[in-house]
Amino acid sequence: MNPAEEIVKFWLQENGYFTQSSIRLPKNKEIDILAKKGNENIHIEVSVSVRMANYKENASSLADIFLERKFKSVSNDVAKVIGEKYSKTLVVGNVSFKNKDILEEFIQECKEREIKVITIKEILDNIRPNLSTHTYLNSVIKTIQIAQVFR
Repeated sequence: MNPAEEIVKFWLQENGYFTQSSIRLPKNKEIDILAKKGNENIHIEVSVSVRMANYKENASSLADIFLERKFKSVSNDVAKVIGEKYSKTLVVGNVSFKNKDILEEFIQECKEREIKVITIKEILDNIRPNLSTHTYLNSVIKTIQIAQVFR
């Protein structure tokens, strides 16, 4: 699991979700994270890069690509694990097209496709204040905690 997925999984667990992650599927496909809390089921895909994500598609086309490649292509597999009723969430870093920030437009396009978009910054801003001096075994979370304490 990549560090961004570890952060998202930690955030979900801290908010009471049971998670299953890195679910390998045939044809080199993978479900990043499935989360469950009560009757709520979520399929989460994480697409975060430390480099500015300068996509070759506009917001509408990019939303279509994420819908097809990350969600529709694995929908039957997701339904087998968490049932037919679930929501789709995409976690992203920066989203730009031709070096222009298109995050807000992309969020709206995804919303129209029933995909909720959350930025990794929002998640980090949510978990950082709650990291106490507790010892975390997860090295990614421990690194965030150290960076928070010694900045």
